[in-house]
Parts: sequence; C-alpha cells; structure tokens
Amino acid sequence: MADDGVFGLEIVTPEQSLFAGGATAVVLATSEGDLTVLDGHTPLVGDLVPGEVRVEQPDGAQLRLAVHGGFLQVDTSPGAAAGLADGDGPLPGLSTRVTVLAGVAELSEEIDVPRAELAREAAGQRLTDLGAGRGPVGEDTEEDVELAEAESALARAELRIEVASGGGS
Repeated sequence: MADDGVFGLEIVTPEQSLFAGGATAVVLATSEGDLTVLDGHTPLVGDLVPGEVRVEQPDGAQLRLAVHGGFLQVDTSPGAAAGLADGDGPLPGLSTRVTVLAGVAELSEEIDVPRAELAREAAGQRLTDLGAGRGPVGEDTEEDVELAEAESALARAELRIEVASGGGS
C-alpha cells in the first residue's frame, strides 16, 4: 500500500514528461488564485496561469518548475494513479492523480539564467522603444500587438529568473 498522503503526479509538455511519480503536495497558480493540491483533493479541471509550480516529494525533496500556463486535472477515481510510473513501476494503491499539462515548462535547475537575463534585457528595451512617443492606445493595432508580445516576453524571462534563483512563491 502507498504511503499516507502520497498521490500520483505527472507534469508534461508537448515535448516531454518533466515529472512522473509520487508527491505529497503540489502548489501552483490558477486564474482563480493559488492552489495547493494534497492527496484526496476534490476532483477538478482548471487552468494554470504562468508561475512557479512547487512539488513536495515523499522524501522531503522539493521540485520547482517555471510553468508558462496550461491546464490541471485532479482525478480521484479508484486506481487513478495506477498507471503512473515512478522509476520502479506503477504506484499501486494511489487513488489521487494530478496531471499538469503545460505548453512550456522548465525545471528550475535546467533554466539558462544568462539567456533569461538577455531575454529580459531585450524585452525591456523593446518595451522602451515601443513606448517612446506612443500616442493613445488603439484597438488591436499592430503597435498594440507588438507591445503585448514584448510585455509577455518580459514576464516569461522574469518568471524564469525568479524560479531559477529560488525567489518564487
């Protein structure tokens, strides 16, 4: 039988599975606010907003990821985590399974901080360039789209740097 308080967790992107195994808690941000999922959590499907995802593992280790949005599913049907591999095989007896589907996500230790800092500088400069001499904001003009893209690039770079430095939520 599995340890009390342990549930199955999988964090995947289109390119790879970043984590598949047991967890005692996962902390993340949704459009409704911050959320901590524990074993036996109410079933739900929701969205993820860009932010840090923290995974507390059964051995006490903490895994941190920068997630740039996505979706979350909590399934508590009997045997929901039965097919989830944890290195040695399935996690028998676990009935809570949490799945995080992210378009883009990175483990904190794999974030290239110098590259993220360069991206932050470039996005900041782009925002400065776009804001100089800017008139009133229009409705979806090309300039507005460029401004939104630069703001998004800046936010992504800042999130990556924050998570890599351990300064996340």
